Amino acid sequence: MNHPQREEWAPYIYGESNPDVRRKLREHLAECGQCRQELETLKQTAGRLDAWKIAPARPLTLPVMPVLKWAAIVCAILVAGFAAGRVSARPNSAQLRAELLPELRRELRTDMAQLVRSEIDKASAATLSAAADHADAVASACAQTLYRHLKQDVDTLALNADAGLRRTEQQLGQLAGYHPNLPDAVQTQQ
Repeated sequence: MNHPQREEWAPYIYGESNPDVRRKLREHLAECGQCRQELETLKQTAGRLDAWKIAPARPLTLPVMPVLKWAAIVCAILVAGFAAGRVSARPNSAQLRAELLPELRRELRTDMAQLVRSEIDKASAATLSAAADHADAVASACAQTLYRHLKQDVDTLALNADAGLRRTEQQLGQLAGYHPNLPDAVQTQQ
């Protein structure tokens, strides 16, 4: 058998549970003697708690009152001393400015020098990188141009060598066909 939780009995005792829950708990009480006994115990405890009276607070006794008065006087003196200190401690702005200005200038110079160094380093790195890229591109273009010119020169040399070899071949052929006893006209026909 499932017994209701203790949290469900408190609203039932005080008449605060909704009608469905109230009906379900009544049905359970009709069948369960253990819960009826526990409910009676809870009702007795609730009745005792309702009957319990809290003693009224006692007024402050006289020995506490002088201590509170002295505490209030001490607080007032402290507040007055704090206010007087704040008013009298107003700094001389011209003197303060004269003291702080040189230090601020030094710090500003240091910070600006570091910032300038950092920017110069960045700009130098970017310039070197761009220069290296440009040098690579120029070297590549120069190498291609040089290659084209060398190729043209080699081709021209090859053509000239070929033409020279052909002429030499013809001359050798003429020389091979030359007979000193034959006239020139006959020798060219052979």
